[in-house]
Amino acid sequence: MRQIHLFILVLLAVMLAACGQPVTPIPSPTPIPSSTPIPPTATVAPASSPTPPVAGTTEPGGLDVALRLAKIPDQVNIAVVEGEAISTAAYQQELNRALYVITSQYKVDWNDPQSQTPLPGLQEQVLDQIIERVALRQLASKEGVSIDPKNVETETVALQSRVQASGQFADWATFLKENSLTEEYVRSLIADNLLSGAMSKRHAAPTSAEQVHASHILVATKETGQEVLDKLAQGAAFADLAAQYSTDTGSKDQGGNLGWFPRGVMVSAFDQAAFSLEPGKVSQLVQTDFGYHIILVQAKEVREIEPALYEQVQQQFFQAWIKEQQAKMNIERLYTFAAK
Repeated sequence: MRQIHLFILVLLAVMLAACGQPVTPIPSPTPIPSSTPIPPTATVAPASSPTPPVAGTTEPGGLDVALRLAKIPDQVNIAVVEGEAISTAAYQQELNRALYVITSQYKVDWNDPQSQTPLPGLQEQVLDQIIERVALRQLASKEGVSIDPKNVETETVALQSRVQASGQFADWATFLKENSLTEEYVRSLIADNLLSGAMSKRHAAPTSAEQVHASHILVATKETGQEVLDKLAQGAAFADLAAQYSTDTGSKDQGGNLGWFPRGVMVSAFDQAAFSLEPGKVSQLVQTDFGYHIILVQAKEVREIEPALYEQVQQQFFQAWIKEQQAKMNIERLYTFAAK
């Protein structure tokens, strides 16, 4: 699953839910694209009590519990980006919205210790995204890129129409109130999304890259993987073994064929193994979060990236560019929720 910025996820989740459409879940690793899971729990510094909850559930283990568990520092600012301060109050508002969406859309029980474990990492991600938004605006300003307010208005009106057409809310004001949103906040997200798109076009990934054409067999255990490797060594056909053993239902009936893909599309361990193999070679067992892979590389060459993959490649390329630019900027994090 391709990476989705948390601040965009929050808005999209509310929008799609309002329009009666399925909501994309929080990104998690998948066999084919890579993603970054929420970091594990870590020691969190003491903080002041959270502010009163935003509108939401009062069910046991619901939003009120999440807000009590969230650690909010007792200080005016939480970060500074090139001299521009990010207030703790602004951070808390963003965190409250994120927790509201996650709690309501995914029915999280915050009384469950397993649900509490990722909370510090989630708080860190929220701060990361606020910093990135501020940094992106500053970078855009330096390049003379801005968004026409008319375009923000057009997108806002379109969203209002979709909400109204859903029939789930009496009007736009009701939608905002019931989802703990404000008009200003929605417009700022839309503007940032448009700005991100404009900057992404200015810093586009190459349309061609080194790619491999590979197949794989995915199994659950190391023992089963070794059994497959032994049969391959004895001359069994890779495609036949994929059909017999692979747990990847999307490719097993095609001999494990994954087609062509560039670097960065697969999860890291898979990606590294595939690009280290010469055509015609088969890997040893490659372990990922999904099991054990046996990879066959059929071909490797520089070629045009398919349109279906280019969007993901471009997202990753642009994200890497932003991180590179941020590394050059004077960014001070004044509070840490989770150990790096």
